This record gives sequence, structure tokens and C-alpha cells, in this order.
Amino acid sequence: MDLLPSKNSTNYFKGNLHGHSNHSDGALKPNEVVTEYKNLGYDFICLSEHLWKGEKFANELVLDTTHLNENDFIVIPSAELHCKGKKYVKNELWHIVANGLPVDFKCADDKETAHDLIQRAIDTGAFVTIAHPEWYMLTFDECMSVSHAHGVEIYNHSCHIEAARGFGTATVDYLLQEDKKIYLTATDDSHFRMPDGGGGWVMVASENLNENSILDSLKAGKYYSSTGVEIIKCEMDNNLVKVQTSPAENITLVGRGSRSLSVNGNNITEAIFDLNQLDTNWFRISIIDNFGRFAWLNPVWL
Repeated sequence: MDLLPSKNSTNYFKGNLHGHSNHSDGALKPNEVVTEYKNLGYDFICLSEHLWKGEKFANELVLDTTHLNENDFIVIPSAELHCKGKKYVKNELWHIVANGLPVDFKCADDKETAHDLIQRAIDTGAFVTIAHPEWYMLTFDECMSVSHAHGVEIYNHSCHIEAARGFGTATVDYLLQEDKKIYLTATDDSHFRMPDGGGGWVMVASENLNENSILDSLKAGKYYSSTGVEIIKCEMDNNLVKVQTSPAENITLVGRGSRSLSVNGNNITEAIFDLNQLDTNWFRISIIDNFGRFAWLNPVWL
């Protein structure tokens, strides 16, 4: 059984799910952001502008990106949603990324909760993820209150290089330990006020490069996340999991509790794990190469 769709049977498209232009607090115009990502070899991006009212860093309207689409590059209408009630952050605002929003999606009011805002976005057909949980110290109770989101940012490049708080591993594993079926994303959160483009991305298996096909694959978990490592193949036969990657130093299969299996060495390109050695009902795979770059496979439920 293929845990990732075979590259022989479908296309893979490289995309950034979290980024900004001067429609909110980014430094570049939307078309200039498109140029940057085309030059970086991407196939699609999401201009997830801050959606909130009465603040200079945000806009009250979802950016219509239709005019930015080309035959070989698309921009998916998105937003970074905000509402009140977040602990451990100055303005008490939650940060929630929603990809594939209708352009008439409304700002939250002062009473809407993060739980309800996420559900409202999901109900429109959006792919919704919890943004940069380490950056603004998501608590366990907060994790649980938004566990109906599709996924969590396992890596946020801007938060990593600007604040050294770019990972979401703890939040991911909190939710998995509580049997919440969530996916993982690596993103840039690019603003282009510093060199924060091209640091984290998703590789999405999709027949076509269009919004509906990409969103369907994201919601089905048919992708992997990366900061530079390629996952070539991942399959499971009975209880054996086989992973093929670009050269790596550590390939780790993580399961329930503190359980894990790993293969370590120089220029590893393959690892085989026997799930009979691991008492778990789910696992996820994390890969690190000798440059400190990562890749993550979405959790697999047994």
C-alpha cells in the first residue's frame, strides 16, 4: 500500500500555504510575490493575508487572486484568520490559516471563538491549519479547542529565522496522543521584509494544477512537507514500512507516547521499519539530512 501516491501515477506540485503581500503586512505587491515564488520553482502559492478589522497589519477583505493565475502557476484565495481569546500573546489574537476561502468570507467579530471561526472556514470548503503554535505558545487546552482543524504547521520558516520558534512538533504530538487525526504543513509565512521565501513548503500529489484539485489532495493528506528533503516513496506491506528519500542522516518513525524507531548514518536513502516492534495505533515519519533540512510524512492511522 502506497502511503504517498506514486510519482509514476500522478503529478506533484510545490506550494506555499502561508504568505503575505502588501494587501496586509507584506512588503511586496501580490504580483511581485508571485514572481518571487515562480523564480523559486513553485507551482502555486496562497496569499493568506491577515483578516481582521481596525489594525494596520490586517485587511477586512479576502484578497481576490483570480487575476494572478496562469496556466503553470496558480494563487489560491486564502487568509490568516484572527479572533480574540488567545493566551500568551499581546493582542490576544488567534492565528489560523485557511486556504481556499471564498472572497466574501467575513472577519470574525469580538465574540466569535477560535473553534467557531475554524468551523465556519471549514464549512466553506477551506483547508484550515493551526499557524505557528510554538511562536505564540499554544497551550494544551488551546490545542484541544481547535483540534477539528485539518492540520498544524509543523514548520514556519519566518518564525524559525526571526524568532527561533518555528516548529510545531509538540502541538502535533499533543493532538496525536489524544487521537486527533491531523495533518502537518511546512510553510514560509513570508513577508519579504527579510529573506523568508522558499524555506518550507508542501509537495502535493494532484492530477491537475487547479484550486479544487489541490484543496482535495490537501484535505485527503496526499502530500508531504519539507524544508529541503525529498520523500521519493513511502509504502507499507503488512507491518513493514519502507521509505525512500534523498540522502539523509536520520529517518525516524514516531509513534504513541515516546515510542520511535530510527535509522541513522551518512547518506541514507532508504529505511525499513517493522511496526511489530512498536506498540502504537498511529505513526508519522520525520527525516533530517546532513544540512539540517527536514521532511515530514503525514500521520498514518493503523
